[in-house]
Amino acid sequence: MTEDLIIKGYPHGIRLVMNPDIPIEQLLTSLCVKFAASKKFWGEATMSLTIEGRQLDDQELEAVIQSIERNSDVTVSLVSTRDRVFEKEMTRKKDAFYFAKTRDYLKIHDGDIDMGRKVISSYGLLVTGDIMSGGSAECGGSLYVLGTIAGKASAGKVIGKNACIVASGISDADLSIGSVRENFSIKNRTRLFSKDNEMIIVRVEDGHLSPEKFTGSINV
Repeated sequence: MTEDLIIKGYPHGIRLVMNPDIPIEQLLTSLCVKFAASKKFWGEATMSLTIEGRQLDDQELEAVIQSIERNSDVTVSLVSTRDRVFEKEMTRKKDAFYFAKTRDYLKIHDGDIDMGRKVISSYGLLVTGDIMSGGSAECGGSLYVLGTIAGKASAGKVIGKNACIVASGISDADLSIGSVRENFSIKNRTRLFSKDNEMIIVRVEDGHLSPEKFTGSINV
């Protein structure tokens, strides 16, 4: 399995197929990103959760539930794994170590970044709105913008050229990944997880920033 996780919906339920070979922190980060990005798609609903591909202990399972519920309007009512079926409340633990770890690895900014404002994360950063002209976002890992980037966006301050920038549109923006910096203007209006995905991913290739269509696979 090459993706961090695969999310599939069915009537009154969600199926998660998880990569067993990646750190749990990376998996939780991808889960936060995907559900925040598709919040409108899922809507407000109470759903059962089926988990495949990976065995989770109670703390990890609680972190998965919190990652879904805190990044969407979905309430998880029943959890089914390969060897267990139980009510969600049975997994509740006071120790939220794994979810706190996820928040460390991915900062979520809800809404636009307006002119004159700068949002900084030492790890990854998810912006649910636009980066407006005159606004700025800077992060140590990868940057995910559900809207359009029209200001300044800097990713990879810590991990360098291994980072990426994902956005639904780039309009005369000042982009940098690691030490590579260029201006871009690519206009798309289709949002992530829409029927026809036209999001853009920008990576470093051969010393330059290279944009291409985003496939929906996130490695944070």
